[in-house]
Amino acid sequence: MTISPQEAGRVVEARSVSKSYGPVRALHEVSITVRPGAVHALVGENGAGKSTLAKVLAGIEPPSSGAISLGGVPYVPRDRAEAKRRGVNMVPQQLSLVGELSLVENYLVVGSRPFVNRRSARSLLAATLDRARVEVDLDAPTASLTHSHRQLGEIVVALAEGAHTLILDEPTASLGPLEVGGLFEHLRSLCELGTAIVLITHRLDEVRQVADDLTVLSHGLEVHHGSATGLRPTEIARLMVGELPELAPRAARTRGAVTLRAEAVVAQSTRDARLDGVDLAVHAGEVVGLAGVAGSGQNLLLDVLAGFVPPRSGTVTLEGSRTVTITGSRASTAAAERGGATASTLRAAGLAWIPEDRRDAVVPTMSLRENLAVYSSSRGRRADARSRPQGSDDVSAPADRLAAFDVRPPRPELLAAGLSGGNQQKLLAARELGAAKTPNAVLAYGPTQGLDLRAAQAIRERLVDLAADGAAVLVASHDLEEVLGVADRVVVMFGGRIVADLPIAEATTERLGRAMAGLPADDTPRPAISEEPAP
Repeated sequence: MTISPQEAGRVVEARSVSKSYGPVRALHEVSITVRPGAVHALVGENGAGKSTLAKVLAGIEPPSSGAISLGGVPYVPRDRAEAKRRGVNMVPQQLSLVGELSLVENYLVVGSRPFVNRRSARSLLAATLDRARVEVDLDAPTASLTHSHRQLGEIVVALAEGAHTLILDEPTASLGPLEVGGLFEHLRSLCELGTAIVLITHRLDEVRQVADDLTVLSHGLEVHHGSATGLRPTEIARLMVGELPELAPRAARTRGAVTLRAEAVVAQSTRDARLDGVDLAVHAGEVVGLAGVAGSGQNLLLDVLAGFVPPRSGTVTLEGSRTVTITGSRASTAAAERGGATASTLRAAGLAWIPEDRRDAVVPTMSLRENLAVYSSSRGRRADARSRPQGSDDVSAPADRLAAFDVRPPRPELLAAGLSGGNQQKLLAARELGAAKTPNAVLAYGPTQGLDLRAAQAIRERLVDLAADGAAVLVASHDLEEVLGVADRVVVMFGGRIVADLPIAEATTERLGRAMAGLPADDTPRPAISEEPAP
């Protein structure tokens, strides 16, 4: 690829960059060259240093040593604002748009240009949309947009601020296959305009799909830097983590009685499709996968099953040592709005919960120890493990539990805010899936998002092990590979309804894709609820 003199002035180059946080070395003499008009993939295990390198390039963190240049001249931004003024901007994995505001209003809040009226800001954003070949509603509250449109909106705001180098941290983590394809089309369009893209990802097939250049980090060290052309995902995986052990063969399990049930559930939310008479049963000893394109209702269904959104009608039942039933009515809705204890009641009855957005469950200002013990603390018990016997339901040995789920670093006294996004996800999994007592039911939405191959494999095996121990497990994800990797049967949602319920042997990609698009997946309808345990 030939770089014009103008583009040469936008090459970002880091040479022998290191970064330490006290005794923890996050980066050690890493070098990277980001070219205009190219997608540069940045991959590695959780804790490998990807986010740290991105923050250094974006001016969020200063390097401990090394040099960075922009267009051949020293690039030493004092903070993120200066990096943005020089054209380098980062779009974080947890998007920063204010949901109550439109894109125009968000831009007026964060934009560095001194616009005095809304019309000028809107005109610039509209021109940016047109140049980037993106269609996003500029005037709707961003909370009402789909996740992919919020992602694109954040990119458009960054471009309007003058970015020529965009650092995208896991932009596809919460997107389905169709949305990923659309995003990549837009990224290629931006590259044609000369924009440089740094793409942080754990999905190695994405490197093959869209990347021109590739840097692989491992334990803060650069182990590969060069062209991505011709590299197979298996080769990249070996660079990242070495040889992965073979998956253990799936052991036969006996499906028990229904543990978690939704009957004729109707519910409504501003961020997802309205549930329209949903029936679902999850048995003890099975893993049910829940698939669907974004906005099909799976977010709302899990919120209802977890007790955070009360149904307008219908019932949700969790069976166990104690049975909890949520009955939908206007009265129950009003009670929930007044701060009802439905979610905590379900948790006390043995429900484990991993939400799509880890920020809904991990408290960044609390230590890792306190995050592991948050349920004990909420019940008024001391978080100090020494006050409880070994094998208690919450956290008896925080360091051991962190190590078991490969949280890096496994230091209970650290604040959760100091962990990378992937390690926060592992912290959440350690709390919800690592208790000594097997939960009665597990609700997990994208449990491996933001995780590297080894960590994702370990979480999937843990979910299967919990089912083998008698838990009823429901796993929702936009990533079909994640669903198919653990499920015994797959349920597909479309337009707020369950449109397919297939045993794993019949859940081919073609049939699931048809169902996710609203087309019949099977000529023979299958009941979503089975009253009797399988023989």
